[in-house]
Formats: sequence, C-alpha cells, structure tokens
Amino acid sequence: MRLRLSGEEKKRLTKRYTGDSESYQLYLKGRYYSNKANIEGLKKSVEYFQQAIEKDPGNALAYAGLANSYGTLGIFANLQSKDAFPKAKAAALKALEIDSSLAEARAALGITKYVYDWDWSGADTELRRAVDLNPSSVDARRTYAQYLTVRGRLDEGLAEDKRTLELDPLSPQVTGTMGYHYLAARQYDDSITLYKKAMELDPGLDWVHAQLSWAYGAKGDYAQAIEENKKAGTQVDPISPENQLNAAALGWIYALAGRRTDALKVIGQFKELEKRADVDYYNVAVVYAGLGEKDETFEALERAYAQRSGSLAFVNADPFFKDLRSDPRYKELLRRIGLS
Repeated sequence: MRLRLSGEEKKRLTKRYTGDSESYQLYLKGRYYSNKANIEGLKKSVEYFQQAIEKDPGNALAYAGLANSYGTLGIFANLQSKDAFPKAKAAALKALEIDSSLAEARAALGITKYVYDWDWSGADTELRRAVDLNPSSVDARRTYAQYLTVRGRLDEGLAEDKRTLELDPLSPQVTGTMGYHYLAARQYDDSITLYKKAMELDPGLDWVHAQLSWAYGAKGDYAQAIEENKKAGTQVDPISPENQLNAAALGWIYALAGRRTDALKVIGQFKELEKRADVDYYNVAVVYAGLGEKDETFEALERAYAQRSGSLAFVNADPFFKDLRSDPRYKELLRRIGLS
C-alpha cells in the first residue's frame, strides 16, 4: 500500500523555514538542549535559538523554540514568571508573525495564555489550532494534553497523552509528562511507573526525579520520596533561586513525614532567599500545606496570586493542596484564576 499525504502534509515536508544553513544548525542545537529540560540545557537552548535568530531574523522555528524554552523555564519555576512568560509570549507572537501556520508557535503561545494570562478559552483555541495545523506535532499534542489535565479534564488529557505517545513512544518528555497527568488524576502507581520508564529512557531528567518524589510523597512513601527529590539535585541550605519548587516539594515531604523541624527550616531558608532574590510564594504555600497550617498556606497563595505566579495554573493538578480543596478560600482562588 502506498502512503498518501494530504496537501497540508506535503507542504510541511517540503517547507523550508530558513535558507541560512548556519541558522538551521543553531536551531537544531537549541532543540537538542531544550529536550534535556534541565536548567543548564534550557539556558543553552535559549542562547542557540537567539544565535539562530541573529543569523536569520526570519527563522520562525527559532522563535518558536525560544518561546518554548522560556515557557518551560517558567513552568519548572527555574525563572520567575514575570521574567519567563512575557519573553515566551513575545517570541511566539514573532514566530506567528513570520508564519501563522506554525503549530509549535501556536502551542507555545497557548502555554503563556493559560499559565501566565489565565486566559483558558484563549489557550484552548490556540492549542486546538496547533493540533489541527499539525496533528503529528508531538509538541502541540503534549502541550494540549497538559492543558486538558490542568484544566481538570483528566480523561481527555490522558486520551491525548496516548495519542502523543503513539507518535513518539521513546520520548522521555512525553512519558514523563503523562506521569504527571496520572499524578494529577491521583493514580499514583501508574504515575510512578511512567516516571520510572522516562528515567530508563533518559536518566538525566532532573524534573522527572523531582515529580516522582511528589508521587511517592502523595502515596505516603516518604523515604523514597526524599531520596528521589535529592536525586533531582535539590538544595535547601541555601535554596537556589532557580530551584525553589524542588526545595518546596522537599519541605512538603518532610512535613508529611512528620519531620516538622526540617520543614520549618525550609521555610526559614525561603526567608533567607528573599533577602537576595525573588521568592515565588506558591512554593512557600507548598511547605505550609504539608505542615497543615491552613491560614499560612492561604496567605502565601494570596501573595502568589498578587505575583501572578505561573505555578498557580497547576494548583489543582499538583498534589500539594489536595487536603484544602473543600475550603471556601481554595474554591474562591480557583474562581479568580479561572479554574472553576
């Protein structure tokens, strides 16, 4: 049987996004490092994408890659939201100005719309458009699956995950992202299985170790949770400005494990960090939630709201606040973010 391609598919296969071979090579290097999805790799990818743009300002793929890297740095809280997402949005819009049919740019714009703008309907439009433009785009489908999960449409998100995995079954990013979606669905064993599979595919993904620790913590296996969190390179004495979420998660696990003194030390380290860098108060709320300090948790979440913390988009999917969901203050917060 001969494979028949649609007209749009033929266009994608033959389309050249830059006539400058050096710009294209720099773009490929950026993609290589962005796929590592750690702080160092993402920062290197930003440098390569910027160099690709300098060589060819019309390279839409490089702008889309830049948008994706800034967005990922913001989602993983390696950069403060105010520093990451406006840059991601500007790069995505520039890519679309050059090529309005570029699915990867639509997907990157969709991320900024729901994570930073809390524009959920706008994000849905952009992400569905990205998938329609290129149904074979792993970036577009994985991003849409994440949106569906964070939005609370868990069954739809997992169905989209499975389609994405069919496109790239050996992708540690796709497998690990699906692990997070099972975590959001409170299917902890399935989540742990997928995170372990992602690590088999690429042992160097710090974010997978970190999120695996969340799954173990939510399940009640605190010793394993602490071990996995430390494998992610977490430091809490002092806390790095670029590693706040992992440090907060370790404090949350300490609290759940009954190590209250250690959890309070993490709170103290966030106070020390604030003397020299911006602190995302979502992370402070994470530790207080583990300690069962509801008033302090909501006070920190209010400060995170005032900061427009990108992490708040994930508040209902992350495992940290599941014991607070019946509290009227939590429901009101979801309403203001647009999650209810």
